[in-house]
Amino acid sequence: MKSWHKHFVVLLAVLAFHAAKAQEESAPQEPPFVQEESEFETPPPADDLFTSEAESVENEIQSASPESKKETVNLNEQSPGESKAEEDLLFEEEASPVVEEKLSAPAEPAYEVAPVQKTPNVEVVRRSKSGGVEYIQHPQAAKGLMTITKDGAYIYRVKPAAGSKESGTFRVGMMDPPKIQSADGVTDFSSMYGNSSQPLFMFDYEWKPFNSFGSLGLQGGIGVMYATGQGRFIIPDPQFPDQQAKEEYTFLAIPISLGGIYRLEWGHRQWVAPYISAGGTYIGIAEIRDDGKSPSLVGTPGVYGAGGLLFNVSAMSRDTAFTLSSEYGIKNLWISLEYRQLQTFTDDVDFSSGIVAAGVTVDY
Repeated sequence: MKSWHKHFVVLLAVLAFHAAKAQEESAPQEPPFVQEESEFETPPPADDLFTSEAESVENEIQSASPESKKETVNLNEQSPGESKAEEDLLFEEEASPVVEEKLSAPAEPAYEVAPVQKTPNVEVVRRSKSGGVEYIQHPQAAKGLMTITKDGAYIYRVKPAAGSKESGTFRVGMMDPPKIQSADGVTDFSSMYGNSSQPLFMFDYEWKPFNSFGSLGLQGGIGVMYATGQGRFIIPDPQFPDQQAKEEYTFLAIPISLGGIYRLEWGHRQWVAPYISAGGTYIGIAEIRDDGKSPSLVGTPGVYGAGGLLFNVSAMSRDTAFTLSSEYGIKNLWISLEYRQLQTFTDDVDFSSGIVAAGVTVDY
């Protein structure tokens, strides 16, 4: 081997040593690819050992040179393109202004302040013994406030209602059977309809324009009496021992009256009020058959006089009286007991009788 070859090899070894040391001090790099020797490969000839050794040293020098760094990939370092992209992103993030949203606090509701009311000048009713407490009239006293209960209920003084101008009475009474004689002179009311007392339903309306001392007014009324029975044979028939015919008769009597009434009523809600009434009447009569023949119609005039007592239900309870007055317009509610005497002027159709009746009277 020539001497310049030796100097060249030594120079390459020194350069390779410095390059290796520089790589160790720098960041770790990916080791170069080294092809593994296979046992099946034939070893190179002895003459080429020196040549292969020289080529390996030369390759190491090239790898240590700056040009070889382009082929080496450092996993811990970023490429210039990536670093530039990141710098651009950072620049854009820094360049974009950050707007802080200001959260507005909820507005407080506006409170209306009531104007200060001046204390009215009121009359002092009385003072306490020490003089520190004054008692005055309640503002609602002018409207009738009487007291305030423990439960907070206000009790007012209610003005008494004016005297009633109208009244209505419904009564149910019992009267003696009328004395009616048929044309044959044999058959009468008792033989066909019975001789027991007959029910009478009546309604009276009162208009009382005078209320100075008691109440004086006009009274008009209507009633109805109802009875049923079997007809009778004029000529006796042996087939019917009781002489009752198959036809059924219906008896209707409708009294219509008009008169005057005086009620001895001196207080607003007195417990008992006596009264008297009198007037004229006309009683219309109809007898209806069920065989289709025309009914018999007749009537009789008469007069009547009555007296009775009224018991005031409204006076028993103030709350009941107030409810009846405010809700239904009823000023007084009475229970009525009456005795009426009826006198007619026709002998063939005589309704003269005493009538005992009871009912309900309403003042409104």
